[in-house]
Amino acid sequence: MARWPDPERAHRRALLVCALPILAVSALAVASEPPSLRFARHGEPVANATLANLRVQLPTRRIRVHEPYETGEAAFDALSFAAVLDIIYTTSWRDEEELLFSCSDGYQPTVPVQRVLQHRAWLAFDRVGETGFSILKLESGQRKRIELGPFYLIWENLDDAQMRQEGDYGWPYQLVGVDLIRTADRFARMLPPAGAGEAVRDGFAAFRVHCSRCHTINGEGGRIGPELNGPTSSVELRDAAWLRRWLDDPSQIVPESRMPRLNPALPNRERTVSAILAYLEAMSRAKSAAAAKRAEGE
Repeated sequence: MARWPDPERAHRRALLVCALPILAVSALAVASEPPSLRFARHGEPVANATLANLRVQLPTRRIRVHEPYETGEAAFDALSFAAVLDIIYTTSWRDEEELLFSCSDGYQPTVPVQRVLQHRAWLAFDRVGETGFSILKLESGQRKRIELGPFYLIWENLDDAQMRQEGDYGWPYQLVGVDLIRTADRFARMLPPAGAGEAVRDGFAAFRVHCSRCHTINGEGGRIGPELNGPTSSVELRDAAWLRRWLDDPSQIVPESRMPRLNPALPNRERTVSAILAYLEAMSRAKSAAAAKRAEGE
């Protein structure tokens, strides 16, 4: 795809890419602004775009999906996510490693750029046939009405068995930010210790997919759940048998827990649980070793 082949397209992009927000604004000004989506590259702001900005550039499509939170079919009005990224970043985003999504409730998942290139993702902004832009999601043992706006990232999965099997992986709602990142830069404190074995590395990869969207390790990750490696790590607080049960299905321990069970359809699920526990153990040992070294130096 050409990168802005004519002045007219460049002018349209200028209309879309709004000035970056000024930090010192009044509460009234913030309240009057339409919801927008922030875009960054390696943590550096690139642009803000409102729905109106995006719809000037792209056609709205009606997309039917198997909605993973409701576990049923649903239809949404949406814009091609790959096309949105082309407008904001030009096609250069396709050479990046990962996309980090920020949601207004603290949820912070990531997906590889390759996933967007290999599957069709859509930036949904309205639900068809329903009053309001929302879903009924199972939380804490009850079905709750959850607002999805300003944006909800959805994937074509009705005829894609792999996407259906992955459940809600990569379906962030209340989406307010997108960042192109490199794992080693953005999650440096979450990386496994140097020389870690295969099980620990596999656990880190699984933790990134299933856990870091809600939990932090050494301060890095999502903000919905608690930090898992400090000041006291999860493996210091609970034994492996308890943690294994918790990962399998938190509701069997705390019925009202907001944390969902690990995807039941996940292939090699028991191996994944073991790998996550191996990663948490390794991070706890690395933390303890670093603390001992600091104490020795003092």
